[in-house]
Amino acid sequence: MPDQEVRCSACARLLFKLQDGALAGALSIKCPRCRAMNILRPLRALPPERPSRPTVEGSEDANQCKN
Repeated sequence: MPDQEVRCSACARLLFKLQDGALAGALSIKCPRCRAMNILRPLRALPPERPSRPTVEGSEDANQCKN
């Protein structure tokens, strides 16, 4: 899994490298070169697609779906 480089938004200095899913909450970091505050927030991942529920012939759920 390749690391993502996180750079300062003001001067583009490399602040740190980050693996996918490593950032769980917001992070504030001050650039040692230009003293700019960088605030990072994780991207909201899409929820995984839920598999459809299997229906059983003759059950109440199967009869309700057919109506």
